Order: sequence, then C-alpha cells, then structure tokens
Amino acid sequence: MKIAAHKRKIIFVFLAILFISLFFRYAQRAPKRKYCDFRVYYATAERFLAKDDIYSRPDEAITPFKYSPMFALLVAPLAFVSQKCASLIFFTISFFSLLAVFILSKKLIVKEPVTFKQRLLLYIVPAVFTSRFIFAVLDSGQVTNIIFFLVVLGLYLLEKKKEVLSAASIGLSTMFKYTSGLFLPYFVFRKKIKVVLFVIFSAALYCILPALHVGISQEATYLKKWLPFISETSLDKGSWYDPKNQSLYSFVLRIAGMDSPFRLIAKLTLWQGLAVAFLIGAFIYLLILIKAKKQNSSNRIDYALLFLCMALFNPNAWLANFVVFVFAYMVILYHIILTRYKDRLSLALMILSFMIASWFSESMVGDNLQKFFESLSTVTIGALLLVFVLLRLKFSSKTAALLPSNQT
Repeated sequence: MKIAAHKRKIIFVFLAILFISLFFRYAQRAPKRKYCDFRVYYATAERFLAKDDIYSRPDEAITPFKYSPMFALLVAPLAFVSQKCASLIFFTISFFSLLAVFILSKKLIVKEPVTFKQRLLLYIVPAVFTSRFIFAVLDSGQVTNIIFFLVVLGLYLLEKKKEVLSAASIGLSTMFKYTSGLFLPYFVFRKKIKVVLFVIFSAALYCILPALHVGISQEATYLKKWLPFISETSLDKGSWYDPKNQSLYSFVLRIAGMDSPFRLIAKLTLWQGLAVAFLIGAFIYLLILIKAKKQNSSNRIDYALLFLCMALFNPNAWLANFVVFVFAYMVILYHIILTRYKDRLSLALMILSFMIASWFSESMVGDNLQKFFESLSTVTIGALLLVFVLLRLKFSSKTAALLPSNQT
C-alpha cells in the first residue's frame, strides 16, 4: 500500500523536525557530559592515526576501548575534526542508522497489505516503547544503533538473495561487538552455510584492513591484545554484579548469587551462577534453533529472538544494548494487528514488558529509585517476557499460522 504524496511530506517534515530537535539537544548536552562513551571512540581514533596502542589506557578516566582494530579504522576520520564536531557527525550517523532499522525491519516483517494507520502503529509503538533505550544510545554516543543497522541490513540483503553483501554487513557488525555472531549457528542450522562462510571470510578481511595504515606488525599486536583486553575489562566480578548490567548472567547472580544482597532462591558462587545462566541461555537458544512442527512459523520470529539474545547474552548488557527491543515489538505488534487485536495475552504481555523495562527510568522515578529497580533486573525481566511471547507465537500452531512463512 503506497503512501499518498501529502502524507509522505508530513512524515518527512516530522522526521526533519525530530532530527533537528534531537541534534541541537545533543549539541548542548554532550559537552556538559564530557561526550560520555563517544570520547572513547574519539581518543581511540587519535591513537590509531598516530599508530599508538589503542588498547592502552593513558587516561584512566576514559572507559577502555573494547572494539576491534577495524572499528578504530572506521572512526579514525573523526579525529581530523574537533571532538564536538566529530560527536555531532557520529550522532547523525547513529540517528539515521536507527531510522534505517525501522524501515528495513518493517520490510522484513510486514508481508501483507496494511492500512496507513496500521503502518504508523508499527513505527510509533516500538519507537515509544523503546524510547528509554534509544535515548540511552543517542545521549551516550554509543555504537549500538549502527550495529543494529548492520545486522538488520544483512538480514534484508539475505532475503533478497544477496548473500555476499549480507555477509559483508553482518561480518562488519562483529567488528563492533561479537554478539551478532549469535546469528551464525542459526544460519548453519537453517542450511545457509554459504552465508556463514562469507561472514567468516569478511571478518578475516576486516581484521587485515587496518594494516593498510598501521602496518602488519602493529595490526598483529592489536589483534593479539583485542580479545584478552575485553576479558580483562569486562568479565570482572564488579561488572557481573553492577546494577546497571541487565544481562541474563547478572539477573541469575542477583537472585541466586551468594554475593548478592537479595539471594532469593540460592547462594551460588560466581561460577555456579554463571553456569546456571549459561544453561538457561543455551535452552532459549536451542528453542530458537528448533523449527516449529508445522514449519509455519516465520523466521522473523527467530530474528526477533536472536536480537533479544544479543542483549541478554552480552556479559555487559547496559541499557543501550536493549534498543534491539524495536524488532521484537514490531513482530509482536504485527501479529496482534493480523489477529485484529484478539490475541489479548500477547498484547498484555507486550505492554507489561514495556512497563517493567521502561517505567522505572530516572526521568520517571528519579536516580536513586532507578538504581534500585536496575538492581532488580527489571529490563532483563522485560526482555524475558518478550522472549516468552515470541516463543509462544513460534510454537503455537494457531498463532504461528497468522505469521506467513518468510523463509529466505
């Protein structure tokens, strides 16, 4: 269903006003907040251009750089301008990456004609429901929107049978954060071996490209330090128990860890808690790999589940990671629209997920209460509710049949 020209103009004007408003809002807030996470990228860009060690910490006040040398190569051009100018460029890229996520997600999910109002709902509801996480990404200068875009783009290209370009996009996303690698075992089980091989090849190529600037020897040093540095700076006990960490691992440790102030159901050691969380995550992932009996469940449901796993399985799942809720909300909402809003359980659980995950933000309850609710893993619980809804849609023949197959 094509949108009338006047409606397209109204949408364009709205998006332009939204972008300009957020752009100037960020321009005023970012310097006062010392550019948050973006200053890590900017400092790394400067060190990369100078061929210095990007995994050193000359300034302990700056969070350590945990991404690949390829990411350092990509952000290096930002160091040619001032930090403020660079942050605004990065903000613009992040904003339009997220806009592209909404557009491409809708193309992946919606296969039957919908009305203009329904189309607006499919954009507006996920945007509102994930606004807490969207602002967390934009305000902090995080890279999550770009990773999200690269994976969604890869899935869209895969649907269009452009395996090489799809693999190049997904492979590039792994140079930002390895969590998008969760799609590879799924592709193997869906017999998309060619795509997996292309992703591995593209990732290997991306690991070589920075040598064009820093040289083979320095690039080898970077690659040697990269993964150990992630482990040293992200997998410590403090990170697992940090109230802001909304990973599945931290959730289990809070309710069952011996070092947790709650210890609701057990007194597990750190490694025991991590093992339990890993088993729960493995069970969820196994359910994603399994095809529904009638095979009438669309892979868009699996994609939504995998996006949620990218956040839940991340050892450092800060708020910005949960912007991937967008895809899950859109899939569930589309199903609800197709049922003419008769699947009240899915609707109720979707709204409950939003309330639990977003209503305890600082803007709603204040900083102290936000920290308290974060320590209760409210965002994790909201994500797990979405996982339950999506698995119910996948394995229920009655509901899954409402989502026509979209096998690539």
